[in-house]
Amino acid sequence: MSQLSDYIFENLKSEYEKIRTLKSTDKSKIELYSENGSDNKLVVICSKIRNDHVYRALRGKVHPNIATVYDVSSEEEYVLVLEEYIDGVMLSDKLKNGHLEKKEAVSYMLDLCSALSFLHSLNIIHRDIKPSNIIINKSDVAVLIDYSSARELSYTNDSDTVNLGTPGYAAPEQYGIHQSLPATDIYALGVLFNEMLLGINPIIKTPKGPLGKIIKKCTNSQIGERYQKISSLKRDLNRYRLFHFI
Repeated sequence: MSQLSDYIFENLKSEYEKIRTLKSTDKSKIELYSENGSDNKLVVICSKIRNDHVYRALRGKVHPNIATVYDVSSEEEYVLVLEEYIDGVMLSDKLKNGHLEKKEAVSYMLDLCSALSFLHSLNIIHRDIKPSNIIINKSDVAVLIDYSSARELSYTNDSDTVNLGTPGYAAPEQYGIHQSLPATDIYALGVLFNEMLLGINPIIKTPKGPLGKIIKKCTNSQIGERYQKISSLKRDLNRYRLFHFI
């Protein structure tokens, strides 16, 4: 292990207590720690998925709609990441009770647009937007987590080197047709929006009216026919909110 990794583990051992394992697979382990004598919590990620460059690009960056990466250590067989713990409820759990009201769904969509606008400004494509990667925090704000599938945008590659994403949310280009672009995240966001509103995939049914048009534009199978920038999607969502909720 590197000196940084040794320091991190020694600090965790002396200053923190392990609460529980949040996730464990053959490729990664995610654990929750609590600082001794305080309510501060920390997520510790050991991952064989070498996303070091993404975590380093995010290290120290603070935004209300993403989980902050505190530190990164690159080891021979894994990357070690210390990340902010977001206290709240997963959107996937919230959706188990049924679809959301339009006002609530639009509010969460605007939060996620802000998160993606920030990531895309750093040339990072998330590539795995889904309900289980979104936490609704104690202030009822949507926070995007899990950068394990994220990649830096490349203008020289025709397609992604590794096909990642969750079936149902992943855009067609994530299966080798084209490289992931901001419109790739917009596709998944459109699927998610439809699920928040109707509880189903937009392939089956979309809402009527302007929200249905927004979702159809987000989820067009042709990447060039979608919103190309988060700012354009956010503009249309804000227009809808202005005329229907204010």
